Amino acid sequence: RAGAEALDQDAALDVQGIPVVALAGTCMNAGKTAAACAIISRLRHAGLVVDAFKSTGVALRRDILAMEDAGARNTMIFSDFGVVCTTAKNGPAVTRTILTRLAAGRPDVIVFELGDGILGAYGVEAILRDPAIRGVLSCVVLSANDPVAAWGGVELLRKDFGIEPKVVTGPATDNQVGRDIIARRCGVAAINAISDSATIGDAVARSIGLEVQA
Repeated sequence: RAGAEALDQDAALDVQGIPVVALAGTCMNAGKTAAACAIISRLRHAGLVVDAFKSTGVALRRDILAMEDAGARNTMIFSDFGVVCTTAKNGPAVTRTILTRLAAGRPDVIVFELGDGILGAYGVEAILRDPAIRGVLSCVVLSANDPVAAWGGVELLRKDFGIEPKVVTGPATDNQVGRDIIARRCGVAAINAISDSATIGDAVARSIGLEVQA
């Protein structure tokens, strides 16, 4: 499916007021996809229609297939537009294009994963610096491997991008000590997406103004 459509570098963005949840990480393998799937599953359990995509990385469909398994109705990935590896040059355009395309289907919420880390070569930083994209983010979830990474990621989001993360997850939250440190030092809820999947889904739902019934 690579190159099924051409990418418009000047693509406009219109999410039609639909809430957008973004998952960013401090590095690869920090638990972003697991968290995305936990959130999607919980929102679907509540009867909400969820569409999902992956905006950066290399062209493997594994992650969006996992999102489909979790209950996402429609999924997309950057390779649908001929991009086999994202960069700072094409990442924002891909993200704007997919957000607009999925929003046209009128889901209740859109969930997307930013592959790699906030600081990396795949274009995450450029996406978060795009004013149009940043303006439609309803909730940002940060995945981190340890409390130091969590602290650094939160500080980076706040100071460099003007983004306030709503939840920290990932291996940094695997134990109570890590969760307590993150909550105390960062002032952000720390929730493990594997052991507390319903809790993280509920927290995200509340942050975007959606109610989830147990």
